[in-house]
Amino acid sequence: MGGLRSTEADLWQPASTPQTILDLPDRLVIFKPPGWEVHSQHTELQLSSFLQATLGKRLAILHDEEHQCGFLHRLDVPSSGLVLAAKTYEAYYDLKVQLNSGEIARDYVILCHGWVRPCLKDIKAKVYWRGLLPTSAGDQGKPSLTRLKVTAHARHSSTALSLVVVRIATGRRHQIRSHFSHLGHPTVCDGKYTAEATFRSDQDICTRNFLHRYRLAFKDLAGKNHEVMMPVPADLMISLQRVTSRDIQSAETIRNWLGGSSLRSWQDYTPLILDFGRK
Repeated sequence: MGGLRSTEADLWQPASTPQTILDLPDRLVIFKPPGWEVHSQHTELQLSSFLQATLGKRLAILHDEEHQCGFLHRLDVPSSGLVLAAKTYEAYYDLKVQLNSGEIARDYVILCHGWVRPCLKDIKAKVYWRGLLPTSAGDQGKPSLTRLKVTAHARHSSTALSLVVVRIATGRRHQIRSHFSHLGHPTVCDGKYTAEATFRSDQDICTRNFLHRYRLAFKDLAGKNHEVMMPVPADLMISLQRVTSRDIQSAETIRNWLGGSSLRSWQDYTPLILDFGRK
Protein backbone atom coordinates (compact mmCIF):
# COMPACT_ATOMS: atom_id res chain seq x y z
CA MET A 1 0.00 0.00 0.00
CA GLY A 2 1.40 3.33 -0.97
CA GLY A 3 1.39 6.29 1.37
CA LEU A 4 -0.09 6.70 4.81
CA ARG A 5 -3.76 6.73 5.63
CA SER A 6 -5.05 10.13 6.71
CA THR A 7 -6.04 10.21 10.35
CA GLU A 8 -8.76 12.24 12.02
CA ALA A 9 -6.11 14.27 13.83
CA ASP A 10 -4.57 15.38 10.51
CA LEU A 11 -7.66 17.38 9.60
CA TRP A 12 -7.95 19.93 12.37
CA GLN A 13 -6.98 23.54 12.25
CA PRO A 14 -5.58 24.92 15.54
CA ALA A 15 -8.19 23.99 18.14
CA SER A 16 -10.30 26.54 19.90
CA THR A 17 -10.08 26.79 23.66
CA PRO A 18 -12.45 24.88 25.97
CA GLN A 19 -15.06 26.99 27.76
CA THR A 20 -16.72 26.61 31.14
CA ILE A 21 -20.44 26.80 30.36
CA LEU A 22 -21.91 26.18 33.82
CA ASP A 23 -19.91 26.56 37.04
CA LEU A 24 -21.57 25.29 40.22
CA PRO A 25 -19.86 25.11 43.63
CA ASP A 26 -19.04 21.40 43.34
CA ARG A 27 -19.53 20.49 39.65
CA LEU A 28 -19.27 22.13 36.25
CA VAL A 29 -19.99 21.70 32.55
CA ILE A 30 -17.28 22.40 29.97
CA PHE A 31 -17.43 22.72 26.20
CA LYS A 32 -14.86 20.41 24.58
CA PRO A 33 -13.75 21.56 21.12
CA PRO A 34 -12.74 18.98 18.49
CA GLY A 35 -9.12 17.91 18.80
CA TRP A 36 -9.15 17.86 22.60
CA GLU A 37 -9.11 14.67 24.64
CA VAL A 38 -11.00 14.53 27.93
CA HIS A 39 -8.37 12.54 29.81
CA SER A 40 -6.02 9.80 28.62
CA GLN A 41 -2.76 11.47 27.53
CA HIS A 42 -3.01 10.17 23.96
CA THR A 43 -2.96 13.72 22.57
CA GLU A 44 -1.29 16.96 23.59
CA LEU A 45 -4.56 18.83 24.18
CA GLN A 46 -6.05 17.49 27.41
CA LEU A 47 -9.27 18.78 28.96
CA SER A 48 -7.97 17.61 32.34
CA SER A 49 -4.90 19.86 31.96
CA PHE A 50 -7.15 22.77 31.02
CA LEU A 51 -9.19 22.31 34.20
CA GLN A 52 -6.07 21.96 36.34
CA ALA A 53 -4.66 25.18 34.89
CA THR A 54 -7.99 26.98 35.27
CA LEU A 55 -8.87 25.91 38.80
CA GLY A 56 -5.37 25.38 40.21
CA LYS A 57 -4.17 22.80 42.73
CA ARG A 58 -6.79 23.41 45.39
CA LEU A 59 -9.16 20.75 44.02
CA ALA A 60 -7.55 17.37 44.65
CA ILE A 61 -9.88 15.33 42.47
CA LEU A 62 -8.76 17.17 39.35
CA HIS A 63 -5.33 15.58 39.81
CA ASP A 64 -6.60 12.13 40.79
CA GLU A 65 -6.35 9.78 37.81
CA GLU A 66 -8.07 6.95 39.70
CA HIS A 67 -11.16 9.17 39.70
CA GLN A 68 -10.75 10.24 36.04
CA CYS A 69 -9.57 13.69 37.18
CA GLY A 70 -13.19 14.40 38.12
CA PHE A 71 -14.73 13.67 34.71
CA LEU A 72 -17.93 11.65 34.67
CA HIS A 73 -17.82 10.66 31.01
CA ARG A 74 -15.75 11.07 27.89
CA LEU A 75 -16.26 12.42 24.40
CA ASP A 76 -14.27 11.23 21.38
CA VAL A 77 -11.32 13.41 20.35
CA PRO A 78 -12.76 14.41 16.92
CA SER A 79 -16.16 15.23 18.44
CA SER A 80 -17.33 18.40 20.17
CA GLY A 81 -19.74 19.08 22.97
CA LEU A 82 -20.56 19.33 26.64
CA VAL A 83 -18.66 17.40 29.32
CA LEU A 84 -19.58 17.07 33.00
CA ALA A 85 -16.94 17.17 35.73
CA ALA A 86 -16.94 17.10 39.54
CA LYS A 87 -14.91 19.42 41.73
CA THR A 88 -15.24 17.29 44.86
CA TYR A 89 -15.30 13.57 45.63
CA GLU A 90 -18.79 13.91 47.08
CA ALA A 91 -20.05 15.43 43.83
CA TYR A 92 -18.22 12.77 41.81
CA TYR A 93 -19.97 9.89 43.58
CA ASP A 94 -23.31 11.69 43.52
CA LEU A 95 -23.04 12.15 39.75
CA LYS A 96 -21.81 8.56 39.34
CA VAL A 97 -25.02 7.33 40.94
CA GLN A 98 -27.04 9.56 38.59
CA LEU A 99 -25.07 8.30 35.59
CA ASN A 100 -25.42 4.63 36.49
CA SER A 101 -29.15 4.98 37.13
CA GLY A 102 -29.79 6.78 33.84
CA GLU A 103 -30.66 10.13 35.40
CA ILE A 104 -28.07 12.11 33.42
CA ALA A 105 -29.37 12.94 29.94
CA ARG A 106 -26.77 13.10 27.15
CA ASP A 107 -28.17 14.33 23.83
CA TYR A 108 -26.28 14.55 20.52
CA VAL A 109 -26.77 15.65 16.94
CA ILE A 110 -25.05 13.77 14.12
CA LEU A 111 -24.91 13.90 10.34
CA CYS A 112 -24.66 10.41 8.90
CA HIS A 113 -24.63 8.63 5.55
CA GLY A 114 -27.80 7.50 3.82
CA TRP A 115 -31.45 8.31 4.39
CA VAL A 116 -32.11 6.64 7.71
CA ARG A 117 -35.70 5.39 8.02
CA PRO A 118 -37.62 7.79 10.32
CA CYS A 119 -39.43 4.80 11.85
CA LEU A 120 -36.13 3.59 13.35
CA LYS A 121 -36.18 4.43 17.06
CA ASP A 122 -33.50 2.34 18.78
CA ILE A 123 -30.20 0.65 18.08
CA LYS A 124 -29.65 -2.33 20.35
CA ALA A 125 -26.31 -3.90 19.50
CA LYS A 126 -23.62 -5.06 21.87
CA VAL A 127 -20.30 -3.23 21.59
CA TYR A 128 -16.88 -4.72 22.09
CA TRP A 129 -13.53 -2.97 22.26
CA ARG A 130 -9.98 -3.81 23.13
CA GLY A 131 -7.13 -1.34 23.53
CA LEU A 132 -6.97 1.34 20.83
CA LEU A 133 -8.69 -0.78 18.18
CA PRO A 134 -12.02 0.46 16.78
CA THR A 135 -15.10 -0.63 18.69
CA SER A 136 -17.10 -3.41 17.03
CA ALA A 137 -20.90 -3.56 17.27
CA GLY A 138 -22.85 -6.79 16.94
CA ASP A 139 -23.40 -9.91 19.00
CA GLN A 140 -20.35 -9.69 21.29
CA GLY A 141 -19.51 -7.26 24.06
CA LYS A 142 -21.55 -5.18 26.47
CA PRO A 143 -25.27 -4.50 25.96
CA SER A 144 -25.72 -1.02 24.49
CA LEU A 145 -28.70 1.13 23.63
CA THR A 146 -28.78 4.21 21.39
CA ARG A 147 -32.08 6.06 20.94
CA LEU A 148 -32.54 8.16 17.83
CA LYS A 149 -34.89 10.46 15.96
CA VAL A 150 -34.33 11.16 12.27
CA THR A 151 -35.07 14.88 11.83
CA ALA A 152 -33.90 15.66 8.27
CA HIS A 153 -32.84 14.08 4.98
CA ALA A 154 -30.40 15.93 2.72
CA ARG A 155 -27.86 15.54 -0.06
CA HIS A 156 -24.36 16.70 -0.76
CA SER A 157 -23.66 16.16 -4.45
CA SER A 158 -24.70 12.50 -4.93
CA THR A 159 -24.31 11.59 -1.25
CA ALA A 160 -27.50 10.98 0.75
CA LEU A 161 -27.36 12.24 4.36
CA SER A 162 -29.49 12.23 7.50
CA LEU A 163 -29.49 14.66 10.41
CA VAL A 164 -30.27 12.64 13.53
CA VAL A 165 -30.69 13.55 17.20
CA VAL A 166 -29.48 10.87 19.57
CA ARG A 167 -29.74 9.98 23.25
CA ILE A 168 -27.53 7.27 24.68
CA ALA A 169 -28.91 5.00 27.38
CA THR A 170 -25.46 3.44 27.83
CA GLY A 171 -22.08 5.10 27.45
CA ARG A 172 -19.79 2.64 25.69
CA ARG A 173 -16.60 3.62 23.90
CA HIS A 174 -17.45 5.04 20.44
CA GLN A 175 -21.01 3.81 20.96
CA ILE A 176 -22.77 6.19 18.57
CA ARG A 177 -20.14 5.90 15.85
CA SER A 178 -19.98 2.11 15.99
CA HIS A 179 -23.76 1.70 16.24
CA PHE A 180 -24.46 3.86 13.18
CA SER A 181 -21.66 2.18 11.23
CA HIS A 182 -23.19 -1.18 12.19
CA LEU A 183 -26.49 0.01 10.66
CA GLY A 184 -24.76 1.00 7.44
CA HIS A 185 -25.17 4.72 8.22
CA PRO A 186 -21.75 5.84 9.52
CA THR A 187 -21.29 9.39 10.76
CA VAL A 188 -19.82 11.84 8.27
CA CYS A 189 -16.02 12.16 8.15
CA ASP A 190 -15.36 9.30 10.54
CA GLY A 191 -11.76 8.16 10.18
CA LYS A 192 -12.30 4.97 12.20
CA TYR A 193 -15.62 3.58 11.01
CA THR A 194 -15.71 4.29 7.26
CA ALA A 195 -13.67 3.16 4.27
CA GLU A 196 -10.68 5.24 3.24
CA ALA A 197 -12.42 6.48 0.07
CA THR A 198 -15.52 7.52 2.02
CA PHE A 199 -13.44 9.30 4.65
CA ARG A 200 -11.57 11.29 2.00
CA SER A 201 -14.75 12.14 0.11
CA ASP A 202 -16.46 13.27 3.32
CA GLN A 203 -13.84 15.96 3.81
CA ASP A 204 -15.69 17.96 1.15
CA ILE A 205 -18.63 18.06 3.58
CA CYS A 206 -16.94 18.34 6.96
CA THR A 207 -13.38 18.69 8.25
CA ARG A 208 -13.99 16.33 11.19
CA ASN A 209 -16.44 13.79 12.54
CA PHE A 210 -19.93 15.34 12.58
CA LEU A 211 -20.92 14.45 16.14
CA HIS A 212 -21.79 17.08 18.74
CA ARG A 213 -23.13 16.61 22.29
CA TYR A 214 -25.43 19.60 22.49
CA ARG A 215 -27.27 18.92 25.77
CA LEU A 216 -26.60 17.68 29.29
CA ALA A 217 -29.17 17.45 32.09
CA PHE A 218 -28.36 16.42 35.66
CA LYS A 219 -29.06 17.24 39.31
CA ASP A 220 -26.98 19.08 41.89
CA LEU A 221 -26.36 17.79 45.41
CA ALA A 222 -29.65 19.30 46.62
CA GLY A 223 -31.59 17.51 43.88
CA LYS A 224 -32.20 20.62 41.75
CA ASN A 225 -32.34 19.98 37.99
CA HIS A 226 -29.82 21.65 35.67
CA GLU A 227 -29.95 21.69 31.88
CA VAL A 228 -27.12 22.95 29.65
CA MET A 229 -27.38 23.26 25.86
CA MET A 230 -24.94 24.47 23.23
CA PRO A 231 -25.48 25.02 19.46
CA VAL A 232 -23.29 23.21 16.98
CA PRO A 233 -19.90 24.95 16.54
CA ALA A 234 -19.05 27.10 13.53
CA ASP A 235 -17.32 24.30 11.59
CA LEU A 236 -20.42 22.11 11.73
CA MET A 237 -22.60 25.10 10.82
CA ILE A 238 -20.52 25.41 7.63
CA SER A 239 -21.12 21.73 6.89
CA LEU A 240 -24.90 22.13 7.26
CA GLN A 241 -24.80 25.10 4.90
CA ARG A 242 -23.24 22.84 2.26
CA VAL A 243 -26.09 20.32 2.11
CA THR A 244 -29.33 20.46 0.12
CA SER A 245 -32.50 19.50 1.97
CA ARG A 246 -34.64 16.71 0.53
CA ASP A 247 -38.01 18.17 1.56
CA ILE A 248 -39.68 21.13 3.26
CA GLN A 249 -39.61 19.67 6.78
CA SER A 250 -35.90 18.84 6.45
CA ALA A 251 -35.16 22.35 5.18
CA GLU A 252 -36.92 23.88 8.18
CA THR A 253 -35.07 21.60 10.61
CA ILE A 254 -31.66 22.39 9.15
CA ARG A 255 -32.51 26.10 9.09
CA ASN A 256 -33.38 25.92 12.79
CA TRP A 257 -30.06 24.27 13.63
CA LEU A 258 -28.23 26.94 11.63
CA GLY A 259 -30.12 29.62 13.54
CA GLY A 260 -29.50 28.02 16.92
CA SER A 261 -33.24 27.76 17.57
CA SER A 262 -33.45 23.96 17.44
CA LEU A 263 -32.04 23.24 20.89
CA ARG A 264 -34.32 21.17 23.07
CA SER A 265 -34.45 17.88 24.90
CA TRP A 266 -34.13 14.80 22.69
CA GLN A 267 -37.66 13.62 23.51
CA ASP A 268 -39.15 16.93 22.32
CA TYR A 269 -38.02 16.52 18.70
CA THR A 270 -40.50 15.48 16.04
CA PRO A 271 -39.18 12.79 13.67
CA LEU A 272 -39.22 13.40 9.94
CA ILE A 273 -42.52 12.55 8.26
CA LEU A 274 -41.89 10.99 4.86
CA ASP A 275 -44.02 11.84 1.84
CA PHE A 276 -43.90 8.64 -0.21
CA GLY A 277 -45.19 10.42 -3.27
CA ARG A 278 -42.07 12.52 -3.66
CA LYS A 279 -39.02 11.71 -5.71
